[in-house]
Amino acid sequence: MKTLKLIPVLLIAIFFCFNVNIVSALTIFKPLKSINKASVQLKYVFINEVDSTNKDILKLYDDFSYEFLFFQKNKNKAKVKREKGTYSLKSNKLVLDKETKAELKEHPNHFVFFENKGLIKSKWFSKSKKENELLYVLNNDAKFWLPTYNDPYFGEITNDKKATKKIIEKKPEYNPVATLPSYTINTQNDNNEENLNNDIVLNSNFLSRDSLRKLKAIIIVGPVDREYDKKSIAHQKKTAKYLRDMGVQVFEFYPPNDKWESILKASEGAHIFIYSGHGSNQGINYEIGGICLTKNIYHAQEILDNLKLHENALILFNSVCGAAGSSAGDIKDIGKNEAVKRVSEYAYPFYKLKAGGYYANNYTNCLVPFLEYFFQRKNIKSIYKKQASLYQKIECYSVYQYDSQFEVSVAAKPSTNKLVSIYVGTGNGKWKVKKVMDCKSYDVAYVGKPNFTVVDLFK
Repeated sequence: MKTLKLIPVLLIAIFFCFNVNIVSALTIFKPLKSINKASVQLKYVFINEVDSTNKDILKLYDDFSYEFLFFQKNKNKAKVKREKGTYSLKSNKLVLDKETKAELKEHPNHFVFFENKGLIKSKWFSKSKKENELLYVLNNDAKFWLPTYNDPYFGEITNDKKATKKIIEKKPEYNPVATLPSYTINTQNDNNEENLNNDIVLNSNFLSRDSLRKLKAIIIVGPVDREYDKKSIAHQKKTAKYLRDMGVQVFEFYPPNDKWESILKASEGAHIFIYSGHGSNQGINYEIGGICLTKNIYHAQEILDNLKLHENALILFNSVCGAAGSSAGDIKDIGKNEAVKRVSEYAYPFYKLKAGGYYANNYTNCLVPFLEYFFQRKNIKSIYKKQASLYQKIECYSVYQYDSQFEVSVAAKPSTNKLVSIYVGTGNGKWKVKKVMDCKSYDVAYVGKPNFTVVDLFK
């Protein structure tokens, strides 16, 4: 009977113990809620760098998730592939469990972690755990804990764990020619000498290096002002490096060493002619054209009379007033007809020299992308359409007034309806800054036979 009386007491005790275990279990698992916490912190970074264009970065986060980033150069383009998943790290054994279905790159999923050193591939049937076999090196560089950082080859990289694309793509810097004065000279003075100082891997689409070695390019930068010249020269040196890397022979002329006589000599038989600098009013059929060098402004007629370019040469103008349509001092929309007229006139002396195509763009770092497509045998019209769409809207296509076999086109961006600074002439050869309402701007243009390609340079 006494035993029977103890049964309820035992049941109560058992029930109590059971509930205590449940409470204890809940207490044990409570910290796991941190997995879903709002702010996930980066814990470890491991790197395997073959070279500047081929490296793998493994990131481990404190919510037991990981990112595996594969930085590679593919067909001359920088790309980053990303693998995601979860991991476990126990007794220096790291195991990755990927979520990404596609096999982006073959790599181990089991590692041994050497504290303050890095990771070696786990060898299940071997006791060897030599530190000199490190496959991924631990990297504590503070840049990986910042929102973004700059990589020497891949550019600006985001550390945002949620970001699918890791390379931050930036649009080319816009350099409106309306912020730069264009020069005019007194054509009555024949002695006027006004001083104006104030690594590529070819894919199958490209021409062979042997072919490109037969090409010759000339790059000219005319003086604008000291600070602007530094930037302009730096941009064109990038163009020169690209051309040389492709095998093209390049001659460069920067102020104050931009002598006309030297340019004429170097330009003999040149297949590519590049000019960046001031525009002027020295055209043949219309008051716009010519190029401005340190010691003089050279009339379009002088270009026509003296340059000895190769037939079907490619002409590239970068940030030159009027060359793509818009010019300094434009305080209202000049209209597409005026833009076409200006572009047509700038191209005219080169057309008479039997050039194959003319392309003008007022944005920085715009020539290398153009040349990349050009060397892949793309025709000038398709390249123009692709590049113009990056910056502006194409306004029109027209028959070139000097030859019906040629086409002329201009592209523009609408007004921002904001005040901007422009240079205006004071009438005594000097310039002053004036605030005006921003107007529609014409900054990309081309003239040429639509099907003109790099192959035509060899004819």
